[in-house]
Order: sequence, then C-alpha cells, then structure tokens
Amino acid sequence: MMSHPPSRAHTHTVTVQARRVLDERSARKRAETDAQQLANRIQHLKDEVARSARRTEEASKRQREIKKQKMESEARKEHAHDGREAAMVSKKEIEEIGYYGTWVPGGGQIAPDKAKGMMKSEVMKLKAEREAKLLKANKKRIEEIKKKRLEMAAAKKKAEEIRIAKLKEQYKKKMEAEALKRTQAEKVVSKLEEEEARLIELLKEQQVQQQAAYTKLQETIVDGEGEGPSTD
Repeated sequence: MMSHPPSRAHTHTVTVQARRVLDERSARKRAETDAQQLANRIQHLKDEVARSARRTEEASKRQREIKKQKMESEARKEHAHDGREAAMVSKKEIEEIGYYGTWVPGGGQIAPDKAKGMMKSEVMKLKAEREAKLLKANKKRIEEIKKKRLEMAAAKKKAEEIRIAKLKEQYKKKMEAEALKRTQAEKVVSKLEEEEARLIELLKEQQVQQQAAYTKLQETIVDGEGEGPSTD
C-alpha cells in the first residue's frame, strides 16, 4: 500500500492565510517566508513517507523471499525424510515377508514370485498413502501460508492507515501551530504599525509647532531690525 501525500488543503490554507497579510508589506514578507518554510517541511515529509514506504516494501519483500526460501527448504527436507522412511519400511517389509517365500495364516508357503508381487503391492499401497498424506499436508500448509500472508497484508494495510492518520493529525497540529504563530506575528506587526503611525502624527504635530516657533522667531527678529537705533 503506497502512502498518500498530505492533502493539498493544507497548502491552500497557507495560501489563503498568506493573502490576508498582503495589505502590509512587512507582514506579507513574513507570511511568504513562513509559507516557504512550511512548503520545505511538507516536501521533506513527503520524501520521508515515500522513503519509509519504500524501505517498508523492501523489507517486506525481503522477508517474504526469506520465508519462501525457508518453506521450500523445509519441504525438500520433509520430502527427503519421507523417501528415507519409505526405503526403511520397504526394507523391513522385505525382511518380514522374506524374499524366497512367505508363510500365510492357515499354513502353506507362497511361491517366491507371488510373494514378490504381494510385497510390491503392499509397498506401493503404503507409498501411495504416504504421498496422499504428504499432499494433504502440503495443501494445508499452503493454505495456512496464504492465510498468514493475507493476514499480514491486512495488518500492514491497517498499520499504514493508522500511521498516515497519525501523520495527518501531527501535520494538522503543526499547521494550527503555524497559523497561531502567524496570527501572533500579524498582531505584533499591526501594533507596530499603529505605533509607527502615532509617532508619525506626533512628529508632524511637533514639526508644525517647531515651524510656528521658527516663524514667530523670524518675525520677532525682523520686527527688532525694523525699529533700529534712535537718532536723537
């Protein structure tokens, strides 16, 4: 199961929030910087999810290969063991039946050729039973392996869904935290702008008063020069 990247709604939200501060140049630059930093974190998160998913898939693939090799090795060993058992049973049966003649219940000796035929038939019957038993066991083992694989796939899918949900929740919290920081920054900028405007108006008023004082001083100087010294 491939991991899906975080929803574009987050990026859209950032864009909307960034546009809210376009009225002020300094606030706009701050929002754009935050948006760029956030975009970098998003890309980094996407890369980490993709890299984790790839590593998970590689690990799972390797695990399946090793498990398959182990099962094949065990199957070969079991098959070889059954072959040895068949050989041992056949040898024992030959010894019990006897190669040159066999006594049957009720007395009487069976001819060597007939004894060989009975022995061969019995051995083939036992072999067929063992093969049928082995086939049934292999079929059951295959079904169990298939069931386990399905369970593993379902568990992996569920774990991936939980992991993605946690990432989305973590990302959502980060977005909320970023939005809160941006709002606080905008409030600071707004207060600074108000303070700047107040100081500008105060400076203007002060300059008016200063100009008035200079004008009054100039008038006083001119009036003083106009009177001049007395000729008396």
